[in-house]
Amino acid sequence: MDCDTYIDRYLSAHVDGELSGDETRAVEKHLAGCANCRVRYAEERAVKAMVRERARRYETPVQVRGSILAALDAVDSGARAGDRAGHADRPGFSVIRRARLWLPVALAAAAMFAFVMLHGGNVPPAGAVPAFDSALERYEIFNAHFVPNVPSASPADISDAYLGHKMPGLLWNLQPSGYRLVGGRLERLDDGSLAAFTFYRGEEGTILCAFMKAHGMQMPEGATQIVAGHNYYKYKGYSVCLSYYPRGDFICVLVSRKTMPYFIQDILGSSL
Repeated sequence: MDCDTYIDRYLSAHVDGELSGDETRAVEKHLAGCANCRVRYAEERAVKAMVRERARRYETPVQVRGSILAALDAVDSGARAGDRAGHADRPGFSVIRRARLWLPVALAAAAMFAFVMLHGGNVPPAGAVPAFDSALERYEIFNAHFVPNVPSASPADISDAYLGHKMPGLLWNLQPSGYRLVGGRLERLDDGSLAAFTFYRGEEGTILCAFMKAHGMQMPEGATQIVAGHNYYKYKGYSVCLSYYPRGDFICVLVSRKTMPYFIQDILGSSL
């Protein structure tokens, strides 16, 4: 399969989980070796996730709303004072005035984004989340010593091994965020179901990706952030990202010790 065929014939249906088993295996094999199509897949999935309103809407904090209104009032007052002083007749004044208008608004908007990124949510899931616990347990073991048990010389090798065991063959490409792919493992969980664990290591930390059977699991409450269909949680001192595989039969759990803003930044800078 080439890129044009995937994008024109299969991309939309792939995101919607409407492909047959053979088609799914074919496109996943193509994506395992094609970074460009992985990016297109991630973009398409993000757009459709937003259309489905899977992303939670945050009310702007009172402090930030006050800052924005104050900035707009200051700009409006300054603009009126400038007009009274007769500056409007000066060449180029309209350009300068627009710059003065948008700079405080842009700064206020940036402050709002920073506030939400750093302070949004902060309520961990109520009670234990078995899928998170399974991923956290492996994460600590693999941090100390990771030994692949499937061919791991390349992403394609790992993908083929996962597909051969009827697991998702898509791998996160975390290289843009400074992580190298260490390898993959297939292990049985306590309930007997198979899970795929892919481990990444960077200079500033590590990330574990776990694909597990969804078993009808509902998205836990208490997400710190929801970005492009990915739910982020603070859980037992770890940063966790949870999302559903397009068909809904698997979940993807990403785990790291990095603080939440940097963890989100790493995921947003990468692709699946």
